Amino acid sequence: MVLMKTEISQYCYDSKIGIESYSTDFKGIGGRIKDRYEDFKVEELISSEIHSNISEKPTSDNKYPILRLVKEGVDTIHAMRQIRDRLGWNAHYLGLKDKQAQTIQYISPKLLKKEIPRNIQVSSRISLDLFGYHRKRLTRKNLVGNRFTIRISNIETNFEQVKKSIAELKCFINDYRIPNFYGHQRFGSNKPNNHLIGRAIVKKQFKEAVTFILGHIEVDDKKTSLSKEDIEDPGNYPSLIKKLCQKQDIEKLVLKSLIDHPNNWITALRAVPITIRRFFVNAYQSYIFNRVMSIAVNRDLDLGEVDIGDIYGTVNEDGNILDIRRAKSRVISYNTKKILPIVQLVGYAFRAGIGRFDQITQNILDEEGISHKLFYNNQMSELSMEGGFRTPHLLVNDLKILAYSRDKSFISLQFALQKGSYATILLRELIKPSNPIAVGF
Repeated sequence: MVLMKTEISQYCYDSKIGIESYSTDFKGIGGRIKDRYEDFKVEELISSEIHSNISEKPTSDNKYPILRLVKEGVDTIHAMRQIRDRLGWNAHYLGLKDKQAQTIQYISPKLLKKEIPRNIQVSSRISLDLFGYHRKRLTRKNLVGNRFTIRISNIETNFEQVKKSIAELKCFINDYRIPNFYGHQRFGSNKPNNHLIGRAIVKKQFKEAVTFILGHIEVDDKKTSLSKEDIEDPGNYPSLIKKLCQKQDIEKLVLKSLIDHPNNWITALRAVPITIRRFFVNAYQSYIFNRVMSIAVNRDLDLGEVDIGDIYGTVNEDGNILDIRRAKSRVISYNTKKILPIVQLVGYAFRAGIGRFDQITQNILDEEGISHKLFYNNQMSELSMEGGFRTPHLLVNDLKILAYSRDKSFISLQFALQKGSYATILLRELIKPSNPIAVGF
C-alpha cells in the first residue's frame, strides 16, 4: 500500500532533527500539549519479574531497595543530582523523563545498605516512595515501556472528527506504519543542538562542541551569542558566569573550566557530567536514525516487513529485542511470535550489509562525511559508542480516549509505548502542528 505523505517545510523545527515527513495522510486535529505539568503524565512499566518477587521489607534474599520517584517540572538528570545532594547517595535510573511533565519512575540505590523510610520528600517537586525490596538492583532490562496519559487542549475540530482521526491512526499503528522517530526533547526542545554538539565530539572537533554549548547563552533573560573569539578570551568569563540564569548549570561548568584551563577544549567538555556528554553523542546517533526513517517513509518502505538482507529479531513482553540476525530471504512472522525488522543505530560496531536500512544509513554517513569508526573516540574514550538496535516502527498499545469536551476545549488520551519511544512522535501524527515548539512539543 502506498501512503500519501504530508511534507514538512525544510525550515520547520522537525527537519532540523531529521524528521522530514508524516506517515499518515489525514488532516491533523490541532491542539496544544504540556500547558500544565499534569497535562503530560508518564509512568514507567517494569517487568513482571520485579512485581512477582518484591517484598515489603528486606529479607535474606531481597536486600536491595527499589524506590518510586515521583516528580514534576524537573528532568531526570537534575532530579538524580538533587537526590544525591539531599540524601547523600547515588541511584541507578531506568530511563530519562521530560521536565515538562508529571512522571513516575523507578530507581535503585547503588550502595545503600540500611533500611530507608517509606516516604522521602526530596524537594517541593520531587518525592520518593519505597516500592519494596528485590534480590537484585534494577537494570534497564527491567524497563518494559511507559504509559502516557496526555491532555490535548485547544483542538481545532469536532469530536466526531477526532474519533475518526484516532481510528485512522490505529490502522497505521496496526500496519506498523508509524516510524519510531526520536522525539523533540532528545535534541533540546527550545534549542535543538544536542546532536550538533554530539557530531562535533564524534568528529573530534572539540572546540566546535564547546562553541555549540556556549553559542546561545541567556543573560538577564535575554539570549545573546558568543563568537568563537569571545569563547577563546577568558577575560569576560567571571562576570558572564554571574549573569547566567540558574538553569544554565552546564554552561557555568564549561566557563569555569575555561577560566582555569584556557583553550583546553577537552577539559572544558569533561567538566560536563558524563551522563550529559554521552547524551550529546546519543543525540547525534538519534539524528542519523531519524534521517534514515524519513527516507524510508518517503520511499514507502514497509516498516513491518523483513526483506532480504535486513536485520530482524523478536521483541518480547519486556520490550527487549531478542534473537537478532540477518535475513537471507524474506521472513514471515509465526503465530507464536512476531518477527520484526530492526535498524542498526550507528556506532563503531556498525556494519553495512545489503539490507534496506543499512544502505540508507551508510549513504547518510557518507553525506555527513564520517565513518562509523569515528564513534570510537580515542581522545575521549568514555564517549565511544558501540551502537545498538531499534525497531523502525512505533509499537503502541491500548490507545484510547479517556475524556473529552464537546466544546473542543480538550481531549485526554492514554496509551503505552515500548521503552525508548516518544509519545510526542505519536502525537505529532495526530495533531500535525505547524509550529511544534509553540504548542508544547
